Parts: sequence; structure tokens; C-alpha cells
Amino acid sequence: MTKTNLKANHIRIENLYKSIFSEVRNTSIDLRDDRVEIIHLNEQNQDPAIIELSETKFGYIISYWDGYSLSELEESSDLIKALKIFKRYTKKMAKNLKKFSDHI
Repeated sequence: MTKTNLKANHIRIENLYKSIFSEVRNTSIDLRDDRVEIIHLNEQNQDPAIIELSETKFGYIISYWDGYSLSELEESSDLIKALKIFKRYTKKMAKNLKKFSDHI
């Protein structure tokens, strides 16, 4: 069951991170009350891949940067939809890191 705010879903999000990034090294997750970030730790890239889910007064903002050239941003007023978008970007990031990163 989805809780009513981002902070209440930290365990669910952390479990998602652990399951998707179990085979991908050099990533970390930062869980805050109003924001979640998954980042690829790469010393050779000054602007590494990152996914961010932010809670605002008006809803949720999900942003994805692949570390090279692709940037995507979506907004949702619904937490369930925002978490689905976040999951889609998480899978996309893990797939790209497995495929293109030599630091895995």
C-alpha cells in the first residue's frame, strides 16, 4: 500500500533501489524527507547519472539525467503515478549503467 507522502515510502523506495541496483556498483541512494536521489558515483564524469524524486507543495517532480546527453523531467500531482515514473527511470538508469559503464 502506498503511503501518503514521500517520507512514508522510504522503505519501499530503498527496497526498489536494492533490487534494481543489486548488480550495479558505484551507485548510492540519498533518502530525505522531501527528496530521493539515486546517483552513479563516477569520478571521471563531472555530471554523473542521477534520478531525483522531489515532493513540492503542488505535487511531485521526477527528473532523470543519464550522465551524458539525455535529460527528462516529469511532474505528477499523484504519488502513486510519481513512484511509477520513478521506478521506470530507475530501471532505465540501471540498464544503461550495465550496458555502457566500465565501472560496474
